[in-house]
Amino acid sequence: MKTLGETILSVRNLSTVFDTEYGVVKAVDGVSFDLRRGETLGIVGESGSGKSVTNLSLLRLVPEPPGRIASGEILFKGRNLLEGDEEDMRLVRGSNISMIFQDPMTSLNPLLRVSLQIAEALQLHHGLDRKAAERKAVELLTSIGIPDAETRAYEYPHQYSGGMRQRAMIAMAISCGPDILIADEPTTALDVTIQAQILELIKSLSAEKTMSVIMITHDLGVVAGICDTICVMYAGRIVEKAPVDELFADPRHPYTRGLLDSVPRVDLAGGRRRLYSIPGSPPDLVDLPPGCPFRPRCDKAMEICGQKAPPEVGFEDRTVVCWLHAQEGKIS
Repeated sequence: MKTLGETILSVRNLSTVFDTEYGVVKAVDGVSFDLRRGETLGIVGESGSGKSVTNLSLLRLVPEPPGRIASGEILFKGRNLLEGDEEDMRLVRGSNISMIFQDPMTSLNPLLRVSLQIAEALQLHHGLDRKAAERKAVELLTSIGIPDAETRAYEYPHQYSGGMRQRAMIAMAISCGPDILIADEPTTALDVTIQAQILELIKSLSAEKTMSVIMITHDLGVVAGICDTICVMYAGRIVEKAPVDELFADPRHPYTRGLLDSVPRVDLAGGRRRLYSIPGSPPDLVDLPPGCPFRPRCDKAMEICGQKAPPEVGFEDRTVVCWLHAQEGKIS
């Protein structure tokens, strides 16, 4: 079993909103979680559940306007990142906390050679001159599996395959030895073979450098193979947190059970079992229903679910936000 270190990041009651012509969109609504050194934390949920906005908020990359971080704390090594100015955050981004974005083709500058894009962070954070930074960029590309890196480093992004572009993004993200790597659906546009290679690369880098990882995905198969802990998000809120093995063995929230039931099962394929789909659609974040936001789609809903927001209930090392378990665990 992996041994995890001290808590390196604590997010407390984080709320991020967007001002639109239709009203205020509560994209992230009171999110709290801890991340320990060396831990891989998975954040899962449907599209629009708030996964990516949560992690853009950690780096204060939410566009203002229309977005803004309305409240909360982001404590990195005890320091609240929301209290510093933009210059302070520039020193954190890339150096202490890095992010791999979803689509490397749009994240890499098509007009610059790959080596220059990796070298930029090394020049900014480590003070290397251009030649030394480019040599380091070649070393990084070699270490993450780019063949003939001495030549390929000086090519442009369009000359790379999808898998190579994603590896280049990883090289850029780890160039300054960050404490935390945020991976926003890093395998979405890749075929399954390359997906497996990229996930194994992230896993090995985390172990080698004792680096914490936040993995954002809608693919439960990804989190099963790489994560230590899972946060399940719905309507901008974390509805369940648990160690990966416990969550897959015993999901407590009806939404979590619905997500797991929606995953194709090879062992049941012969029985011609119809693939489950959670009924209904995610709620309107401008006008959330009273009580539990999942109530209109939940087959376990009770009268109280439509009247009052459910409490967070603790069970040793896991939590669930649901009235079904309010009598069983400890309400925080």
